[in-house]
Amino acid sequence: MSTLKQIAQDLNLSVSTVSRILNGKGKKARISDATVALVLKYANEVGYSPNMVAKGLQASQSFSIGLMLPDITNLFFAEMAKNIEKWASKSQYSVVLVNSDEDVEKEKKQLANLMGRKVDGIIAAPVGDSFAHFAKIVKQKIPLVFIDRYFPDLSVPFITSDNYQGSFEATQELTRKGHERICLISGNQSNELVKQRRAGYVDALHSAGIAVSEELILGNAFSIENGYASTKKALMNAHPPTAIFAMNNLIGFGVLQAVKELELKIPEAVSLIIFDNHPYLSLQNPSISTVKQDSEKIGEMAVKALLEAIQEETDIEALQIPTTLILRESISVLD
Repeated sequence: MSTLKQIAQDLNLSVSTVSRILNGKGKKARISDATVALVLKYANEVGYSPNMVAKGLQASQSFSIGLMLPDITNLFFAEMAKNIEKWASKSQYSVVLVNSDEDVEKEKKQLANLMGRKVDGIIAAPVGDSFAHFAKIVKQKIPLVFIDRYFPDLSVPFITSDNYQGSFEATQELTRKGHERICLISGNQSNELVKQRRAGYVDALHSAGIAVSEELILGNAFSIENGYASTKKALMNAHPPTAIFAMNNLIGFGVLQAVKELELKIPEAVSLIIFDNHPYLSLQNPSISTVKQDSEKIGEMAVKALLEAIQEETDIEALQIPTTLILRESISVLD
């Protein structure tokens, strides 16, 4: 197997030039695109694989990053993990994945677990409204980036969807179709992400001249159980909503379960939009309208922000990635 020194000799380049290119620093070192392409192509052809253990010992790094997610069974987070691993591996970093199960106490334990593994930095989607344990990480100057969820009072870079705009556009679409009694089924309302999605919902109603009814804002968890119970409560009301906006795909699955159990039909009895574009939702009959989040871009930018923080040169403080409203068959038009 070729070594870095051998590649440099074969291509008649300096070891430092080849090293910079293989460490993703060719552009920063102002090495030409042609030389970068030549080295990367040749390294791939000869099967070059750096000795990360030796490299890590020399640099006092593990070349691994921690990834803590609230629920890996949620397809949105599963796709996020896949994309983060993809972008981390491009920079020769491995990923240590842990799950917090939407539980703050477990989140604290898993954070300590990642610290014990000496990861070089952590990407996390935090749960709840407590952030003292993350503040300790910041104080210890361990690189940390939040994804999806974040704390506005904690100075940590975060990459998330534009939750306000996605929610606003979804609710606005329902009002355009004549819906006024729109039920919002929510996650934990102390969460900043939830606050943004609720704000988008409220402002879209106001812009359509529709008063906000607190009885139509239900739920307090990103779970199927919450979606199911809240939908039953809403649809068995004396004045049921004509439309439901589910704040994530797990809530949306609970909505579908409750609607089926009540022997109602979508969109005839109730229209539905779900914030999250689970692939199976396009296969439902009728197909379900969704707010699609760009997990590929979020994953890419989260890894970029963390690796820059590890190298102490980050300038990414916050990014909100645009969402896309995908309209399918689950919205009726009211007269």
